[in-house]
Amino acid sequence: MSEEDKVPSISPGTCLPWEQVLKDYGPPSGDESLIRDQWEQLDAFAYLYLWWWVQR
Repeated sequence: MSEEDKVPSISPGTCLPWEQVLKDYGPPSGDESLIRDQWEQLDAFAYLYLWWWVQR
């Protein structure tokens, strides 16, 4: 099995980790810590929303 075929480990409460966003889109042109914080908050909200729908 190659390195690309492995499933990435994602921490609980995360849909799309920041590291994957950087890999897909490249580094941001603004303040990375500000953008990262906002991304992680949005991602956590998306996770909770999806979890809520699954638990219904």
